[in-house]
Amino acid sequence: MVSKMSKTSRKGTRRACDPCSVRKVRCDGNQPCSRCEAASWECTYLKTHGKSGPKGPRRTTEAAIRRLQERSKSTHGEARSHSDASLDAASPLTAEFPYMDPFLPAENIKAWTNGKNPHFSTTPIRLRRLSVSCISQYLEIYQARGYGIWPVVDAEALTARLLTHPDDLEAYSLATAICAAIVSQFSFDAEPGSPVEGHYRVSARVFDNEAKKARRESDHMENVSIFSLLGSFFLHVYSANVGRMNVSTILLSEAITKAHIVGLHKITYYQGMTPEQTQHALRIYWLLFITERAHSLQHDVPTTLKRSPDLPPLENLNDGTVTPAYVQLCRLFSILDVTITVQPGTARNALALAQQQLSCDEASLSLEDELQRADIIMTQQWMRIFLWQHALNVTKMSSEHQNEEFSFAFPAKVAQTVLSNLSSLSRQSIEAHGPGMESKLFDVANSLADVMMIMPSMNQESHFTIGPRDLLHSLSQVLAGFRGGNPAVIGILQQKLETLGLSQGSPQRLLEISSPEEEQEEWHTTRVVSTPSSFPRFSARGPQSPTFPTCMSMDGNY
Repeated sequence: MVSKMSKTSRKGTRRACDPCSVRKVRCDGNQPCSRCEAASWECTYLKTHGKSGPKGPRRTTEAAIRRLQERSKSTHGEARSHSDASLDAASPLTAEFPYMDPFLPAENIKAWTNGKNPHFSTTPIRLRRLSVSCISQYLEIYQARGYGIWPVVDAEALTARLLTHPDDLEAYSLATAICAAIVSQFSFDAEPGSPVEGHYRVSARVFDNEAKKARRESDHMENVSIFSLLGSFFLHVYSANVGRMNVSTILLSEAITKAHIVGLHKITYYQGMTPEQTQHALRIYWLLFITERAHSLQHDVPTTLKRSPDLPPLENLNDGTVTPAYVQLCRLFSILDVTITVQPGTARNALALAQQQLSCDEASLSLEDELQRADIIMTQQWMRIFLWQHALNVTKMSSEHQNEEFSFAFPAKVAQTVLSNLSSLSRQSIEAHGPGMESKLFDVANSLADVMMIMPSMNQESHFTIGPRDLLHSLSQVLAGFRGGNPAVIGILQQKLETLGLSQGSPQRLLEISSPEEEQEEWHTTRVVSTPSSFPRFSARGPQSPTFPTCMSMDGNY
């Protein structure tokens, strides 16, 4: 009997593909694996080895589990525990809320210690809410795919909080806000065969409504805490993803105002904290800082969160809570902020230095995590375009190529680098960054189009080399297929393409339709960027040994 079982035992693999990993099913490790092939899913292996975030259960998590077990024993006579119960099929709410729990009456509990304690509502309430079983599915996706982008919430600890304190409205509103951001960011609503299926599948709109309802009940505007701050931030992400930009702007401003009320910008806030608590607070501060800088530049709104040189440096404690890539991203935005705030007399030198710093991409290109690599290398090129635009207002420009960062040919150089970078990235890794990535690509294409309109010599068709017309045409195609295409972006570019005579016919194609055999690592199921021979192949470079800064301070020193 034993030998028969050993012969029929299933073969496993040390690394599961992303869909199998999320669904927690056995994967054969093929490309594509048998499960993805049977379900016609995109089989990817983007998830890096090891889990992002704190390694192993924390003491607070273990204590939370023990409290849950003790409470479950005391209520063993009930048919089902509240944390796992779903509504009856006859309930009118099951169609929209397939897996829900009732809020329990408030108990006399101790506040959860996490730096600065969140406020807990003590008013007994009886509401219906999405169950922890449902929410935890999406929080796991946040930990696997979203934590590298927003490394500010420990999904395991938050799930434990929901289980052991079912009446904590702030924890519930934060969790559902994260779920709304995750569903909209990774387009689960529109993806057939998305990682969360069946009765656990909930739309981003439902999560958004649940978060807002819980925020109102907890009076989040008066009871300001880290939880309510992060809830505002993740609802900002959701609103931006669904195209509600005014709401998104207001929610980001709300999160920053809460950060000021809490005191994240003050050195006194960090006194008495452990190194782990200090770094967690700094990650939140820097996330708000870089998000507001990008949002401000892309939507022409003023900034309110200023650099505070006296704050402790952001550090990589090598405990999994933050990656070198996140420290690098914060460094890039600090370079940008320092450069655009210098005195006019030193602006040209500052711009030249910043362009030199942003042109160094060896460390960014060697990042193992594709999501983080996509974010940083595309952000670098977008910053180079923005600083070139800024230079138009503060210094003299030239048609010569001696100082390329002050040349009208510079947008074409950046566009070429962008397309070359795109050839090494999958569509999923680019689109995972949402509308922000689309805005960055649009800024590059739009700047190139503007230069070509004022300099007719750049709008000449090249028969033997890749020219600006080819670059612009290719970037336009990338944007046309980005997350289904944004009509506003496509409309603006289409008008400029028509003015430049690019609407009819097609110049030399940098984007080609790929055959199914070619769709393995690049832009799946649609057009892919194929790097022309004139583009440098980054994979042809010798092995790199990049050195990332291990810490960063707010004064721009590393």
